[in-house]
Amino acid sequence: MSARIERYNGTPTLFVNDQPVFATYLWGKPPTAEGFELAECARQYAKAGIHFYAFDLGSRGIVREWCGPGPGHEGHFDFSTVEARLKHVLAIDPQAHFHLRIHLEMDSWWQDLYPDQCEWSAAGERQHQSFASPLWREQAKDFMRAYVTHLKSIGLFDRVIAYQALVGSAGEWVKGETAMSARCGDYSAPMQHHFRAWLRQRYANDVATLQTAWATPNVTFDTAEVPPAAAQLSTTHHTFRDPTREQAVIDYYRCLADLCASLVNDFGRAVKEATNDQALFGVFFGYLLELAWNASFFGGGDASEFSSYQRSGHLALGQILRSPYVDFIASPYSYGFRGIGGAGDPMPPTESLCLHNKLYIFEDDTRTYLAPPDAGYGRVNNLAESESVLKRNLANVLSRGLAIWWSGSPNNIAPDAEPAFGSLLREFQDLGTWALNLNRTPASQITVLLDDESFYYESLHNDLDVPLIFQQRLWGLARIGAPVDYYLLQDFLEGRLPPYKLYIFLNTFRLDDNRRAALDRELKRDGRVALWIYAPGYIKDEPDIANMTDLTGFRFSKGEHVWGPMAHILDFDHPITRALPQDLSWGTNNRLGPIFHLEDPEARVLGQVVYSQGRCNPGFGIKTMPGWTSIYSAAPNIPAPVLRGIARFAGVHLYNDQGDVLYATPQLLGIHTVAGGERTFDLPRKVEIVYDLFEHHVVAQDTAQFQVTLSPKSSALYYTGDANLLDQLRI
Repeated sequence: MSARIERYNGTPTLFVNDQPVFATYLWGKPPTAEGFELAECARQYAKAGIHFYAFDLGSRGIVREWCGPGPGHEGHFDFSTVEARLKHVLAIDPQAHFHLRIHLEMDSWWQDLYPDQCEWSAAGERQHQSFASPLWREQAKDFMRAYVTHLKSIGLFDRVIAYQALVGSAGEWVKGETAMSARCGDYSAPMQHHFRAWLRQRYANDVATLQTAWATPNVTFDTAEVPPAAAQLSTTHHTFRDPTREQAVIDYYRCLADLCASLVNDFGRAVKEATNDQALFGVFFGYLLELAWNASFFGGGDASEFSSYQRSGHLALGQILRSPYVDFIASPYSYGFRGIGGAGDPMPPTESLCLHNKLYIFEDDTRTYLAPPDAGYGRVNNLAESESVLKRNLANVLSRGLAIWWSGSPNNIAPDAEPAFGSLLREFQDLGTWALNLNRTPASQITVLLDDESFYYESLHNDLDVPLIFQQRLWGLARIGAPVDYYLLQDFLEGRLPPYKLYIFLNTFRLDDNRRAALDRELKRDGRVALWIYAPGYIKDEPDIANMTDLTGFRFSKGEHVWGPMAHILDFDHPITRALPQDLSWGTNNRLGPIFHLEDPEARVLGQVVYSQGRCNPGFGIKTMPGWTSIYSAAPNIPAPVLRGIARFAGVHLYNDQGDVLYATPQLLGIHTVAGGERTFDLPRKVEIVYDLFEHHVVAQDTAQFQVTLSPKSSALYYTGDANLLDQLRI
């Protein structure tokens, strides 16, 4: 048995024994030596044609092979029950193959053995292992190698298609204790040593360069310290870090990200070597559209004002995408808005994953009506709503060419508790297998660009990240009426993207001269339209509104009084604003600063930004320049009607304008609606057939437009293409 990821019909696809497969899994509680709690659930998944099983093991969970000293152990490892546990699943499903989610975060027994290898907070509290611990790094690789060796010895090596390294509080490379609260780290000796070595490399062992960068004349490579909590938790320039005064903190966060990338690569290399490259390796990673949340969001204390971006290590996503040892990246789908009306979007920028041939695994742990009423996370109220949300997620997965695992927990997608889920899973499996034959190349005319680099220059507080990224993606971008592709900015700067009509720059705050030149080269031509939000290009060597003018073409002024900027329309005669109501507004009550506004007589002002002392200044405008058009909004969280007007002005094809959640590829159109009702959809081209893939009937033929009636709180998926491809559909 061998598994690999290969591009197939436009998107990364799992190949098993040289055959493309729709990668679907049951994920849930692992079997124990005594039995398998999910046995009946697994039986139903197998009946639906799902034969991949993802389980947690390693150093955490109900089954722990990295368990510390004990009788009969190989050092700290105990593999004595692995064979019995896996054979419980094979007895139910002889076609079963396994995806091992291997926890490597260390608990108290390890911390007691190696206190000098643990992370220490600024308050002197011992945490789990330090990411910088060389001892833990080597032990973790030894554990994964030993696991592979044991699987070979019991004849089950060929049954494992993937190994996933889980690090951090929940296995997602986020330290809950020191990334999601006011508690700061890492003040351990291993991190201190690693940070100093990293600084030597970054500054080419030139102490004068370090001293200039840190604005600290006495610092050396032997005395540089991890920045104190006060420096990490505060900024000298309102919402932003000024690199002329705060480079030490910026360097520490960059060092942490580089360290996480190094660990992922090292763990991946170990797995690839141990398996002779016959199995896949991956991680939970790259939650760059999501990490504005914190411990408070998850009910873990009063830390609601903090973001988890800089202290999580996820800012190394670009490095992970370029790793030869990483085949897949996984995440739950967004926690922000899961219920009826939500978009069900992934946490990473999925089209960048596709570009770098990394399979994305969509973790669907929807809290269906089977969950308790207080389960949270978008828990839905009945079977019909449960099916609607699951269908919405499946439409997103098929439209983006993703893999998916469903949670078989009794709170989630458990066909042993709800037989209707068994039929639904069978339908999903058949649809996904059939969809492998479709053109799944990203085909949006809108791209959203997210800059991992700029996060280093922000405050740890989430005042900006929540409205600018978290809410903007969940509320506005999903409802434009046209599909949206998400990329890292660096992929755009390297000239790797196909052409788009509308480029939305979410957080392009910090660019040096080289990145600015690359952006100018890629953007400012061919009639392209750019939308900038809040503070585009504000930081180069230092913060300056002249840097914003250089990037966007607008001239700016600013107010230094920290407040929440709100925007509204003034000019209703422009094509962007003509259909908008005068009572429409957007922005945030979060405290931002500086607050910027347009001061450009050559720009057409479409709206105002309103902030402290009731200032009303031009805050929404457009300016046409040779080869391209620039649009600016001083306030974040732009609503869908405004985005739709911008998209229409840019020449983007709109499927409809009713505000439904929408996904589309050349041959698929997915819809999720709250209100329901009569809908007319305009396709980009005439097609032979429009076929309802969930309701199993022909909707229209030989047309570029079709009408349907959608039920309230429902999801639909339509095939729009040549009739002959439907012959291969089994359902």
